[in-house]
Amino acid sequence: MQIQAKPNEALPEIVPQGWSRRFTMPLFRQGTQVKHAGRWETVDYVKLRRLELMVYLVGRNEPVATRELEVSPLLFTTERVPTVENIGYSHGL
Repeated sequence: MQIQAKPNEALPEIVPQGWSRRFTMPLFRQGTQVKHAGRWETVDYVKLRRLELMVYLVGRNEPVATRELEVSPLLFTTERVPTVENIGYSHGL
């Protein structure tokens, strides 16, 4: 059996691991709901401490490492998006 290539068929875009147009990443910011030790908690604030991101939860004095938290990752893009000036809004907004 012989397979012939179709000249008008576009090849799928080959993208190296981690270099796609979109990627997911957890985002820890104030008000984000996270799961810690099986309970839902709310992020109070975050701090960079000795090259590690530490998350402080509402009502707790001690920070929590991000590896101990569960959070839904958000979808980000590496493509440019139009700026405010380019979509018709006034500059003073």
